[in-house]
Amino acid sequence: MRWFSIRKAKKIDSELRKTFERYGAVGMQIALSDMNHFIHQGRTMKADAVLDSVLDWLTEEYDKADLKATWSMTMELFITIFVGFELYLAVVARFYR
Repeated sequence: MRWFSIRKAKKIDSELRKTFERYGAVGMQIALSDMNHFIHQGRTMKADAVLDSVLDWLTEEYDKADLKATWSMTMELFITIFVGFELYLAVVARFYR
């Protein structure tokens, strides 16, 4: 669970990052495991040639998804607590009228 920071991939070329984002995390995972190649700027590139960049980018994407999930779960927990507290106050007010 992450509440604040993500591990940012710093060494990735901006054009390569755009290609990774176009394929998405699942597409790049498939490129690493099955196809072993992808199209970058109109030419075929082997995933092994940019393995460190792909792995760093996938780690960054995982951290972003984990951060989003953690904050969503945190918000749901607090909403549930606030609704429960409001219900408690409504029941107490009903009996003390």
